[in-house]
Formats: sequence, structure tokens, C-alpha cells
Amino acid sequence: MPVPLSQLAMKLFVKSHPDAPPGVPGLVWEAPPAANATEATPWDVTSAGQASSRPTSIDPLIFLVEKGTSTNNPFAMGVTVGRVESNDLVVDDGSVSRFHAWLQQDDRSGDWSLTDAESKNGTWVDGAQLSARQRVVLKDGATLKFGDVVMRFFLPEALKTFVGDRYKSKR
Repeated sequence: MPVPLSQLAMKLFVKSHPDAPPGVPGLVWEAPPAANATEATPWDVTSAGQASSRPTSIDPLIFLVEKGTSTNNPFAMGVTVGRVESNDLVVDDGSVSRFHAWLQQDDRSGDWSLTDAESKNGTWVDGAQLSARQRVVLKDGATLKFGDVVMRFFLPEALKTFVGDRYKSKR
């Protein structure tokens, strides 16, 4: 399960890891605002191979885009996204396929791309639906949609800024 971080832990995380996460982009899953959201709650930072909970209106989930250590994932290249625990990034939502898509970094250019794995409910990048096995290079801040789940893709520096800005807004 994800590791919950309180506001204090988030402050320590930002201060003690000025370059964190080093070289690792992230996906941020935010729920739509709730009408009665008044208090901040702990964040969840989800490492590879761990099942997630669901985001709340004031508490996003952050998935670090890194290869997991699961021996149940036979997919050697890329970081898999799907509903079952054999994926590197586990998204707990019925609209997400068991193996939905994968992210991969190009060794030469360093660019990250997303490929749909013939998912049942589709994969989108910035509003454009991918066809099965279609690969799209991702831009920093791109909006990704896996089934009904909408996330944002951030490169490492932008992820650090996002976390820092969210922490500042909760103080």
C-alpha cells in the first residue's frame, strides 16, 4: 500500500530531498474538488509495484515512474500501468485494464513515451485517443487518461515544483 505522508512529512521530504525524486518523473492523480473539502489530509506517494488507494479532493496520489521489483511482471522494457499488482504502477480503478499501457524512456534522447497496450477503455494524451500499440512522446505536464482515470505527467523538476507548490498551499 502507499506510504501516507503528513504535511510535516511532506515538508521534511521537500527540504531533505531538494533534488528528489532524482531523475524520476511522476504521474499525479487528483480527484475533482469536493463540495465540503476543508481540511488537508495525508498525501500518498506510490512506489512501483504497490497498489494505491484513491485520491481525495485535497489529497492527490503521486506515482513515481520507475520499474518495479516484482518478479511477476515479465515486461522487461518500460514501466507498466494497469489494475493488477503485477504492474509497475497499479491504478485501483475498474475502468483501467489489467495491463493498460506502458511508459518508456528513450535511451538516446531521454524522452518519455506512452503506449496503449490494447486497453479496453482506451488511453489518451492531451485529449487525443491512442490506437492500440500507438506510441506517443510525452511533454512535461501532459494530461494522460487511462480509462476514466485522469493523471498529469511531470518530469522530475516539474514534479518537485508541483509537490513544493502543493505543500505551500496547505500551510
